This record gives sequence, structure tokens and C-alpha cells, in this order.
Amino acid sequence: MLTAAALLEESVVKLMRYSRKTEPPALARMGALVAQEWIADLRAGHALFLFEEKGNAKGQAIAEIFVPPYITEFLHLGEPGWEALAETHAWMAELVHRSTDALGLRGEQLFLPMAECRLYAPVRPNKLIAMGRNYPEYTRQEGKQAGALPSAFMKPPSAIVGPGRDILKPPSTRALDCETELAIVIAKKCKHVRAEKAMEVIAGYTILNDITARDIGRLEREAGQVLLGKCLDTFAPLGPWLVTRDEIADPMQPPIRTRVNGEVRQEGTTAAMIHSVQKIVAYFSQMTLMPGDVIATGSPGPLAGAAQPALAAGDVLEAEIEGIGILRNAVVDEPI
Repeated sequence: MLTAAALLEESVVKLMRYSRKTEPPALARMGALVAQEWIADLRAGHALFLFEEKGNAKGQAIAEIFVPPYITEFLHLGEPGWEALAETHAWMAELVHRSTDALGLRGEQLFLPMAECRLYAPVRPNKLIAMGRNYPEYTRQEGKQAGALPSAFMKPPSAIVGPGRDILKPPSTRALDCETELAIVIAKKCKHVRAEKAMEVIAGYTILNDITARDIGRLEREAGQVLLGKCLDTFAPLGPWLVTRDEIADPMQPPIRTRVNGEVRQEGTTAAMIHSVQKIVAYFSQMTLMPGDVIATGSPGPLAGAAQPALAAGDVLEAEIEGIGILRNAVVDEPI
């Protein structure tokens, strides 16, 4: 039997949670990008694959087990889930070129154009760990030095929103800011992972836009801690999808940039990280990491000398990492 690692190497996948724009969020399901702009319904596809290619009359029931609606649930399955994904994705990636209007066993459309779909945050992690000061330029601009150990804080699940969802600007802040970060998604339960084994526990990568109320954070630091300045609702846009780890041959290379209304505010590359992806996973795995947990690896910081006006309602943010994609969100005033 192929290991999960071998399956990941053979099947490069962009995994997402999605629904039709006309469907309620309760019908969101697990999909994958196939061809260029088509989303494949993985559960319906796996059921049809088992029935037609394997002659298994229980394909529908099996698909409901091995292709759950949530990616975090899928990661808990381990190697059996990756096996189902690998063979189904390969089959559907071929089928979409023959028949974009193919139907599943229950008459559902197997493929939908991305333009007709709404994407959701790819995972809802048990823990969202966000690093700070992991790029030398950022620490220089703050007049501080990087620590010998990775430093981080946690964002709550209530801060997570998906691509295309609004970021709420609370009335209590006049200094809203954003930062693009490479986010690691953990594949399996693990603890005390050695750095040289770290890649084996990574399912893939996504993008985190670390939203911060700078003025609230400054006041909190005077009291000895930072909480609300980083953790308010919608302060953790995540997405647009999870890219399996082998789509990015070296996570210590991709360019990162942040745009606000089309203007570049941040630009850098993960090669400048002070603490590598492998070291980050090894360090934070001193506590148990669970499937779907996310570790955001810090941001290159703002462009030196560039004007950085506070974010305001109407601003459109684009967090981009090469090899993953673009996470877009707009800022709106929070209703009172």
C-alpha cells in the first residue's frame, strides 16, 4: 500500500470547501480544482468512480465516509483518505476534459465553474498559531531583534473567515492593518517532531491574512498582553484553498506580496524567514498538533519608506503567495 507521503507526491491537489453561490452554507462540501477553472465535487466523484470503475455497488455509502464535507475531518482519516483522494482526483481530472456536464449517481453535477461557486475557509483549525517577527526586515523596522526561539500568539476560530468574505473594521480602531503569511496545515496528530521529519506531518499550505488593530494592540501591550488587537472577529482570513505540500517543492522560496486596492504594500520571499518551516513545526510540536491545525509563519513586513495608511471601509485586500494563489477580502465597517 502506498503511504500518505507517496500519495501526496503523486497527486498534487488544491483542496477547498465550496458551494454554489445559490446554495446555503450548510451544503458546503469538499472539492478540488481540476482543469483551470472547474471545481470537482469529490464525494460525488468518488461514489461514481467506485461504482463505474471498481464495480462497487456501495460506492455512495463509502464515499460518504472517505470524502467528508470538511477538510479537517478528511485529514483525520489519514492514509485511507489520501488513497481515496489520489485515485478520485486523477480520474476526475481526466473526466472533466471529456464531459464537463457529467452527473453523479444522484444526478448532481460533478463539475461547476469556479465563477458559480462560493469558497469557504479550507480548514477550521483546533489551533491557529500565528508567528511574529520571523523576518529580519520586519524586526529592523520595529527596532527589535529576532529571538533565538520562534515567538507566536493564537487566533481563535471566531476570527477565521474565508475568501471573498468581509473583514469587519470595529469602531474601536483607527489603525487597522494586514499582513500576508504562509500558513502550514498539519496532516496528522503529532508531538515532538524532529525538524528533519517535519515535512511528513504537513498536509499542505494556505494563506493567512493577519489582520491587526494596531492601536488596540499598543494599549494592550501597556497592560502586558495583546489579545483583542489580533483576535477580533474576521481578523484571520484564510484560503483560498489548501495546496498539497508537493505543489510547493520548497516552502522556503515562494514570493509573498500584499496589495491594498491594487497597490503593493508588502513584498518579500519566504527565503528570508528567520525560522524555517521545518524548525517552526518542530518547535511548536512540543505541544500536540492535530490534523487541520494551522501555523502561520509570519510576514515580511511593510515596504520600507512606503506610505501605510490605515485600512478603511471599501478597501480590497489581496494576499498572494506564488504557488498557492490570491486570497481576496474587502473591509467594511462593523455594524453597531
